[in-house]
Amino acid sequence: MSSTELVVTRGADDTLAMVKRELDRDPRLQSHNTRRGYETDMTAFEKWRAGRTMTKGLVEEYATYLQGKNKAPNTINRQLAAVRWWARKIGDLAFESDIEPARREEIKTQAARVAAVQDVRGNRDPKGRHIAQGELSALMTACSGDSSPAGVRDAALIALAWYTGARRSELAALTMGDYVPTIGEDGKPSTDDEWDLTIRGKGNKTRKGYAYNGAGAALADWLKVRGDAPGPIFLAIDKGGRIASHGLSTEALAQMLNKRRGQARIKPLTWHDFRRTFAGNLLNQGIDLVTIQKLMGHVSSVTTAGYDRRGAEVRRMAVQKLHVPYVRRML
Repeated sequence: MSSTELVVTRGADDTLAMVKRELDRDPRLQSHNTRRGYETDMTAFEKWRAGRTMTKGLVEEYATYLQGKNKAPNTINRQLAAVRWWARKIGDLAFESDIEPARREEIKTQAARVAAVQDVRGNRDPKGRHIAQGELSALMTACSGDSSPAGVRDAALIALAWYTGARRSELAALTMGDYVPTIGEDGKPSTDDEWDLTIRGKGNKTRKGYAYNGAGAALADWLKVRGDAPGPIFLAIDKGGRIASHGLSTEALAQMLNKRRGQARIKPLTWHDFRRTFAGNLLNQGIDLVTIQKLMGHVSSVTTAGYDRRGAEVRRMAVQKLHVPYVRRML
């Protein structure tokens, strides 16, 4: 029996081994987080599939199963995207196998039907929240209270997350070659607290970020503590306060933020909440959606609009700018 046929009809172990291989060699999936997410979602699907043939009807049944588990539509659609990716790969693998032409066409047709499964519809309250300015101040105070190098580093990380909207993985990936002093109108570098950043996002795409107005100063202070050795901008620091030569993992960043959040005594938050807040803050300043889209590295401004978490008060203030020429009656 061919490897392709095993993928379609047999057990999870064989399939997942091939999934991992194909994820590693798919040039369109350059983001580590995307590959890891697809692998996780395919593992869940294979466990549920339990060896049954992967057909369009089975995948639609899986979507119904997830709905019955009260999964959010966005979560279900993300999992379906992983299955559709794998179905397309099955079609590609059929051409690399030595099976009979008739069987190859059968697999290809079946895979195409699975790849055509539609997303589910529906809306849920969006995840995440907006971070208030006072909460940012509390986080900065928590970092300032730490006299070790970690206090300086963490303040710079939080400041850049607030000021650039960079993802956690993008912050971890910044290197010493990714920042330069901002060049003024006179063609000369500005002060040492204004920086232009090169941020590497999903799909290995780059975009520009900027660190001014406090964020640049926080980065400048950390660079003085860190030194100018090549490598990641943000380095690990041991419990004794010694700066390592290697960078921070995304998990280490999550732990650091949770620690500072506890010290600041504010509600739970995530690094992605800084990204949502970045979008909301710029919208508050009247910045157009296309500019925000480019700063965040989104392909579509529709995605950018979905990051707004400013709450009902902003909507109330917006409609209060409207006027109806009505005079109350003496009733």
